[in-house]
Amino acid sequence: MINPFFFGAKGRGFLRFFRILLHFPNFIRLTMRLFRDERVPVYRKAILVIAEILAGAFAIAYLVIPIDFIPDIFPIVGRIEDLLIGALIILVPGAWIFIKNCPEHIVREHVDKISRGE
Repeated sequence: MINPFFFGAKGRGFLRFFRILLHFPNFIRLTMRLFRDERVPVYRKAILVIAEILAGAFAIAYLVIPIDFIPDIFPIVGRIEDLLIGALIILVPGAWIFIKNCPEHIVREHVDKISRGE
């Protein structure tokens, strides 16, 4: 069974956010598996590389001029917010575009393997 998260499952507010956090490790695992798969064309892998270079530039800009939604005077919550910004806003969009542009049958194969624990 294919996890609906990978193919644009709909949700609202906090529940959708929680679902994204819950599946984040599998999302990263899927991205890495697809990147290493020889059946995925190189020009599609370039999407991920370019997106991550842009994400790196954005991360450097965020470090230089941090825009904190939750000030770091709240030590734990402020740091968690920084990690969420980094993970969800910087890394995920490039990986999402990469996965969406990979051949669907290859994505389904890897999703099935991940859900079986392989």
